[in-house]
Amino acid sequence: MRLVDMIKLSTKTLSERKVRAVLTIIGIAIGPLALITISSVTSGYGNYIVQSILGLGQNMIVVMPGQNYKLTQDDLELLKSIEGVVDATPFYSTQGEITIGGERKTVFIYGVDSNFLLQAIISLQVKEGSPPLETDIGKAMIGYSIAFDNSGARQYGIGDVISVTVYQIGEGGRIKVKRLNVAVTAVLEKYGGAAFLNPDQTIFTPIETIQRMLGIKDWTGILILAENPSQVDQVTAKIREIYGGNVDVISFLAIARIAMSIINTVDFITFAATLSAFAVAIAGTATTMITSVIERTREIGVMKALGFKDRQVLLLIIMEGVLMSLIGVAVGSAFGVVGAHLLSKYGLTITGGGFAVRIEASPDLSPILFIRTTILTILVGIAGAAFPAYRAMKIPPAVALRYE
Repeated sequence: MRLVDMIKLSTKTLSERKVRAVLTIIGIAIGPLALITISSVTSGYGNYIVQSILGLGQNMIVVMPGQNYKLTQDDLELLKSIEGVVDATPFYSTQGEITIGGERKTVFIYGVDSNFLLQAIISLQVKEGSPPLETDIGKAMIGYSIAFDNSGARQYGIGDVISVTVYQIGEGGRIKVKRLNVAVTAVLEKYGGAAFLNPDQTIFTPIETIQRMLGIKDWTGILILAENPSQVDQVTAKIREIYGGNVDVISFLAIARIAMSIINTVDFITFAATLSAFAVAIAGTATTMITSVIERTREIGVMKALGFKDRQVLLLIIMEGVLMSLIGVAVGSAFGVVGAHLLSKYGLTITGGGFAVRIEASPDLSPILFIRTTILTILVGIAGAAFPAYRAMKIPPAVALRYE
């Protein structure tokens, strides 16, 4: 019996029991739907976060002082002298409040060399103006969401002065209110949500501006630019060797690796969880096929009497399960794609420290995901039909012909 004949016979059998076949197909389709929806959204957001981290500088390393240790100019010169380091600059970070579109909003403030930052984070692009030099005291480069409100209306432009309210904790836990007034010399292109640094809501100004206006002397840390990503681990190891536990060393490349390992773990857990839907599909397919075999006992006897071999009967029953699986994976995949796009539109909001970053990422509907889903669903059909097919194969023709 040819494959085409088997497909025709299996299709005819399923069409004669439409309601049962449709219900079984729906049960099978739940597995592909869940797997494609959840896996694609998880993978899509995971890849977005990893790319956002890497976009902040694969070559950049952050060195921050540990407890009871302060970074000085001597440390800066020492770090610059390490093999594989192109440049290094100190930075200070804090938060403040400004008025945007009539509302008070939290913004990030970075006292840092803007030109160093643009060199290290190549995904940052200047929309208009020129970044302030290290000697441009009282000047600043601002993010897109500071220059424009949510509707796209301009709030601050080149030459405008921004007054930032900064709250500091003084001696005895007293709150000190200080003002940071900076003139805008450059506006950045819209960057979009990022997992850590959010350039759209950040004011970048020379560190000396922070020191003079806020009375800050200490540095938050030192930014280091490695020659290339392959040397990041080497430079990081050297810094730890020199300073021991006196400093914390962070590289965005290492963070991206950690994030990727977490994403892979979540993806595995998601896959394992969706297997329960496939297990239910196997049970549903087996129930349907056993019922079908019992109802067709006499028919199977006639087929054997006409010369059908046991192997052909076995393959015919299994083909019915495979056909339902193929229809189920097609239906489930189609609804899974729709569900993935709907689910991803809700976005992901990362909150903390008085700010919120909302990111949106497209689902990762890769060919590998569809291939894996299709193979798994076909295996469901085979597994569900295997026992009923074996039972049908073992029915003696004489007994089957006498069955009522």
